[in-house]
Amino acid sequence: MPDVVGVIQARMGSSRLPGKALRPLGGKPLIWHIADRVRRAGRCETIILATTTDPRNEPMIEYAEELGLVVVQDEVEDDLASRIAKAVRASGADFVLKTGGDCPLVDPDVMAGMVDLALETESDFCSNRVQWSFPLGLSCDVLSARAILWCDQNLKQPEDRELFALYVRDHPNQFVVTSFEREVDLSDLTWTVDTPEDYASVARIFDALFRDGDCFGLDDVLRFLGDDRAGS
Repeated sequence: MPDVVGVIQARMGSSRLPGKALRPLGGKPLIWHIADRVRRAGRCETIILATTTDPRNEPMIEYAEELGLVVVQDEVEDDLASRIAKAVRASGADFVLKTGGDCPLVDPDVMAGMVDLALETESDFCSNRVQWSFPLGLSCDVLSARAILWCDQNLKQPEDRELFALYVRDHPNQFVVTSFEREVDLSDLTWTVDTPEDYASVARIFDALFRDGDCFGLDDVLRFLGDDRAGS
């Protein structure tokens, strides 16, 4: 069975919402919820926080280590190819389930289904970012170690290295690319946490739905918002 590790790419120096990884949602830090949801997907024994050497990240790193996360750091803020490749080398993983530090509503069932599809199709890139049908904020990718290490070794332009996952996505002649889609399109919704306004909206959802020891999902949020596409 291929080894899959979870990777959360996050940092504390966001210009629009500094320190968001430790901002509270339902009484727990934002990054706690992401780690909890990756664990609940049930496909990753190891979860890695991939961040940078920026001193502002130290409180987040200390908290992640308390949660049992492995931490890797890269010196260059926007070199995600290097950062995620370090996670691969540190873990020896065959595949990476990757999500961002602005996605506290990422759904465990979506992640589990994506990993299963990636392994079934032997994909280099399996994602709900090929053909959008999920809300922005439920974004996640499954990438092969082969593709990640190739990008780290071969991509030279800073923009390509920052957006290396999209480079893989956009080169289906070179890599095996698979789209993970929902039958009913929800791509008009935005549930990410990038701004203070986003944070306030998502905090309202967690205040209403989060219960310690449990985990609400995509359909629960839709029902709370009065969206009749729940369960469809």
